[in-house]
Amino acid sequence: MKKFIFAALIFFGLVGVWAGCGKKSTDPSQVFNQAAPELKAAWEQAVAADKADDYVTAVTTYRNLALQGDKMQHEQIVTVNLALVAVNQRLYLATTKGDAAAKEAYAKLFPTK
Repeated sequence: MKKFIFAALIFFGLVGVWAGCGKKSTDPSQVFNQAAPELKAAWEQAVAADKADDYVTAVTTYRNLALQGDKMQHEQIVTVNLALVAVNQRLYLATTKGDAAAKEAYAKLFPTK
């Protein structure tokens, strides 16, 4: 199961990178400067949680942003998807290294039957 999730994360990361090919590279911290206030606030919350290794908040906030793709520009969608892939990869690696907090977050985010 973990191998499948990791493979899916890699796949979606590659899709996100591919979707962004041909576009000028933009600093992720600048992409949401002109966004609607609620999108910018959600992005800032996700980034802060991501930096603090608050995996549950980061992943759920990035997921919620990704679901609002109809309200975002293409580069914002790509940025959110890449950030989501990156935090999921860090979470997975932390769980494989035995990080108890990461294992708890993983169980909350990816519950099994």
